[in-house]
Amino acid sequence: MSERCARAASACAPAVVAALLVGCDSPYQRQGILSDDVAHRLSSMEAGDVARLGESGPLASSIVAPPTPEELAALQPGQRGLEVDLAAVRAATLENNLGIKVVRIDPAIANERVLRERAKFEWTFGVGAEGGRNVNFAPPLQAEIWNAEVRPNLNIPLADGGQLDVDWRLMYFDDQFPSLVPNDSNGYQSVPRVSLNQPLLRGGGRLVNESSILVAEFGQRRVEVRTRLMVHRLLADAERAYWRAYGARRAFDIAVDGYRRAVEQVAVAERLAQSRMAATTEVIKARYLAVSQVDDVIAASELFRSRSRELKQAMNRQDVPLDDSVVLGFSSPPEDRQYRFVAQAVLETALRQRSDMMEAELAIAESTLGIQVAQNGLLPRLDAFGTVAPVGFGQSLGGAVTDTGADASTVFSFNTGLRLEIPLGNEAAKADLRMALYRRLKELATSQDRRQTITREVFDAVSRTGTGWQAMVSTRQGVDLATRAYDGVRTLYERRFATITDLTQSLMQLTEAQRAQAMAEVGYQLALLDLADASGLLPGRAGLSIESDIPLPAPEAGDPGSDPDAFLEIPPLLEAERTTPGASAPGAG
Repeated sequence: MSERCARAASACAPAVVAALLVGCDSPYQRQGILSDDVAHRLSSMEAGDVARLGESGPLASSIVAPPTPEELAALQPGQRGLEVDLAAVRAATLENNLGIKVVRIDPAIANERVLRERAKFEWTFGVGAEGGRNVNFAPPLQAEIWNAEVRPNLNIPLADGGQLDVDWRLMYFDDQFPSLVPNDSNGYQSVPRVSLNQPLLRGGGRLVNESSILVAEFGQRRVEVRTRLMVHRLLADAERAYWRAYGARRAFDIAVDGYRRAVEQVAVAERLAQSRMAATTEVIKARYLAVSQVDDVIAASELFRSRSRELKQAMNRQDVPLDDSVVLGFSSPPEDRQYRFVAQAVLETALRQRSDMMEAELAIAESTLGIQVAQNGLLPRLDAFGTVAPVGFGQSLGGAVTDTGADASTVFSFNTGLRLEIPLGNEAAKADLRMALYRRLKELATSQDRRQTITREVFDAVSRTGTGWQAMVSTRQGVDLATRAYDGVRTLYERRFATITDLTQSLMQLTEAQRAQAMAEVGYQLALLDLADASGLLPGRAGLSIESDIPLPAPEAGDPGSDPDAFLEIPPLLEAERTTPGASAPGAG
């Protein structure tokens, strides 16, 4: 009995655990952040039955006739063709690519971070009001005072580190103050006051106090440089996807042409066998060659589908889904023009245009600013402060404020002084300075390393363009020779001066030569693209403005997770005013 209970308990354990996981009252579920469906899928796993994902059937018999070249090359039912060129790929990538839309938001966030940092110099207005009764039973001032007080104040942070405070204390009291307001038990007090606290050494100066703004602006520029780099790479990747898809389509067409020639060889072998000029074994060999070519066509077709999906993903057009319903055609042929680049000129352009080099220069400037701020931290702290306040009394509020009337009086109150703090040892400030110096050394070394990397990439890209052109020329000559050789061997075979083996070998050589030519053409285009990428230039000989050419979604468009398509299709937002490094902050001075 106990064994049966234990078996039942072990069988019920997974269900109990799943029920506890799903039924757990989570704050995310109570607030609607985590839906019930997501919670259920997180706590359970479905069975892996692949049969329900598609249809199944037996393997076809070996006596089934192979497909014809026209069947392999033609569009399948439900498919349609679409011609694209490089201009359309670039335009669609800029307009629809989700990666560009994502990185485009980063400069807007960085700009808002700068504006938030510049708000440190905004003025602050406040007001306080209070009232009550104070009782004092200690002699000689035994009194019961009713009072009410209003105190507006204005805080003005200064760009050189000082603080200017302006407040005005207006007080009403009900008691007897013979020394102030004789023969009356109530009165008013007015105390406008101006206070200034100004650091003279450590913490003083515009550079130190605006350093956080400058750091935020440097960060903004670095984000813009990274965004530019990402947009550049995504555009280059889209063009690379175009040429890879183009090369895959050429490989597919070459495989279909090879299959078509192999089928034609079968017809020639059958005709020669019927006229008793060739043996039946040659017909079988020709059919085997034709059937073996089908594998190449299938492999080339699958590669073309995969390359096409990469290009479709980069374009992200709604009329070009990622499935196989749209078959891409390519109307921009490879550029067959030879370029002779001067490596040193390309290198100078790369060092001036490369985004990673600009980012390194910004990092050096930011580390230099950090050294100057750290040097200020070595100074002792010396602050000057002062306060001036005319204190007015009267039986009326107007008399206390304006010092008019027989019962009104005003007395000026002021104080001033210096406050000095000298750290004994100052090890923290010395460590900050050493860290700033090390940080600048690190950025300088990083800049030199990037310079060497860029130099190597430029020289490699220039070298690849030269060898790529040579490969185009040689493979084009190889295709011409292989075509003439195949035509000659085919003529000899029909005249029975060559065997089916010779013809098969010649056909395979022609197919390989055509594939090599297609690979060389695509390789040359990719080499030109790598050269543009290494020099920091956009492909296509066209400039690009990240601010105007790439739309920015509006932040008030709502939660992007609820409807990402609607969020990303919002028209461009009128951005906040852009800031420039070193500009004075509003309200500073």
